[in-house]
Amino acid sequence: MSTATEQAITEPGVYAGITDTAYHLDPVPGGSLSSSGARRLLPPSCPALFRHWRDNPQPPKREFDLGHAAHTLVLGAGPQIVEIEHDSWRTNAAKDAAAEARDAGKVPLLTKDFEVVQAMAAALRDHPTAAALLRPEGGRPELSAFWIDPETRIWCRLRTDWLDVSRPGRLIVPDYKTCASAAPDDLQRAIWDHGYHQQADWYLGGLRALGLAAEDSQFVFIFQEKRPPTW
Repeated sequence: MSTATEQAITEPGVYAGITDTAYHLDPVPGGSLSSSGARRLLPPSCPALFRHWRDNPQPPKREFDLGHAAHTLVLGAGPQIVEIEHDSWRTNAAKDAAAEARDAGKVPLLTKDFEVVQAMAAALRDHPTAAALLRPEGGRPELSAFWIDPETRIWCRLRTDWLDVSRPGRLIVPDYKTCASAAPDDLQRAIWDHGYHQQADWYLGGLRALGLAAEDSQFVFIFQEKRPPTW
């Protein structure tokens, strides 16, 4: 495993120290394809829509802030969370504080939402299976991997939520996601709508290409609702 900051990636491998922003800006000269990008090339999308998506990144959306903040607290890595001590976003003071946080690359949360993500992280740490998958003793959060697809010779990339290659046996790759409902039917629909099954295949394929995953390796989703009693 190598450590990188903001330099260009020219060799396949797994890298620590690449920020989320640098990863999404793509540190590979000439460009590389991510799981999200690959899905944008599949029908009903097309190359023109893919190019527009790539060239016009979407600004941060408030509805995603809670999930991003939970991700940071659960994994111990990610953008800093800023508590906005207001009851709502209606006041100019709250809006100005949020804008200042975003300009600094941070995630602004109202106090009520800040308390929610703290409770979510605590609940996940108390869950025996989730805690075992995200054990800090051997794994590391948010590692970036880059490889050249052997068939197309295209550079590809992925970013794991958590990767632990210290334990012998089958590699398990956990991925943490928040959701509105963890009911099986609702999750099945969300997995299909967001292409999570394609993400799993992409990640395992990339890790196999780098010699880190075998055929029996598994990609495991950890879904957590953003409402009690899951927190």
